[in-house]
Amino acid sequence: MTKQKYKPKTKDELQKLVNNESIHLGDINTSLIDDMSFLFFKSERTDFRGIESWDTSKVKDMNFMFHNAKNFNQDISNWNVSKVESMSHMFVEAFSFNQDISGWNVSNVKDMQGMFAKAISFNQPLNSWNVSSVENMCGMFKDALSFNQDISSWNLSNVVNMKHMFEGSPCIYKNQPKITNK
Repeated sequence: MTKQKYKPKTKDELQKLVNNESIHLGDINTSLIDDMSFLFFKSERTDFRGIESWDTSKVKDMNFMFHNAKNFNQDISNWNVSKVESMSHMFVEAFSFNQDISGWNVSNVKDMQGMFAKAISFNQPLNSWNVSSVENMCGMFKDALSFNQDISSWNLSNVVNMKHMFEGSPCIYKNQPKITNK
């Protein structure tokens, strides 16, 4: 691996780097960053190569990270997301995204509201996710036109908001998590 050229200390510094399309994302050392919310919001970037090597081990907030990043479809399966608490709207309107993220440790995530809303290409297995800490799944797969994976094994015992979770999604009833009273 080549030495990374940039080591931003703040989210603002990182934001400036990712907004500059001449900077290869693999040249950015993200090990000091704990907030990646809105990082690629409405990004027109077409080259996301190198993002798969980012150190996300300190990140707690990934809200709206790829919101409306229409061209994003990079393999981020090896990201360490074990400290992330919010993935609200992370891939909303990321129309091209369809990568396997089934190996992510999402056990600390509390908010997945709208996470895949309008992510019209996404249809990857998520049945292995431990979502037992999640409280908000409102609109999580709303209008995710391709998603129809079996997530019936999910533990939803802490979820307080599931409004519109599958609205507009082809996810058939037998694949949906079972709702039980607390």
